[in-house]
Amino acid sequence: MEGLERSYEVIKRIKRLKETMHVLLQRLFKEMNLTAPQGMVVGILLKHKKMKVSEVSAIMDLSMSTVSGILDRLEKQGIITREKSETDGRVILVSLTDSFKKSSHIPFKEIEESWTQKINRASEEEIDTILTALAILERLINEESEQ
Repeated sequence: MEGLERSYEVIKRIKRLKETMHVLLQRLFKEMNLTAPQGMVVGILLKHKKMKVSEVSAIMDLSMSTVSGILDRLEKQGIITREKSETDGRVILVSLTDSFKKSSHIPFKEIEESWTQKINRASEEEIDTILTALAILERLINEESEQ
């Protein structure tokens, strides 16, 4: 396989993986009436309890405006609440509502277990290889875009 063919193969595999993951996440969160990004925010908040919007943005690697839009929709659905920090009034903290936490704990546990089972089918060496390869690809793409 030559350079151009290899490049296309990498792009095709990334595209297929992205589409597959999107479909899987949609399927998992559909019964809870959440989009995949909304489900990811909820999962983060289940683990971290109360967070700054900027922290959610950093974990998801999305812009503040994108995360704010996701949070707006979750707030309208009664899933999250926003409050000003007691120590710094400029900081907004988000957390899950008590009613949502009670109803969502079991489905999110099942989602976590499902992903853990998928990853655990790989050996430690395979996981290390995947993470290394992804880091290399990210570096190569970022180097190109910085020039």
